[in-house]
Amino acid sequence: MTDKIDMNLYKSIAEALHYKWDPIGVSGIPQAIGEYDSYVPELYELICQNADRELIFNYLWEVEVQHMGLDGNRVATLAFVDYLKEITKV
Repeated sequence: MTDKIDMNLYKSIAEALHYKWDPIGVSGIPQAIGEYDSYVPELYELICQNADRELIFNYLWEVEVQHMGLDGNRVATLAFVDYLKEITKV
């Protein structure tokens, strides 16, 4: 993990996961705001390392399909990766 955490970037990733990615549909539930927080550290590292679209997609796809047991939505996940890369340009 990087030495010093950019809390603004970290928060941006967490919010993007909750409001834009949201594969289990909890974005409308205020009490669920931290539902995806366990995925932020890995995404933060990938973003800081300027990982390519495919690497970030593969991580999220594994979370959706293997970890969460969902069918996954490739188009939506790819669109989210593009969104995430755009809002987190470092």
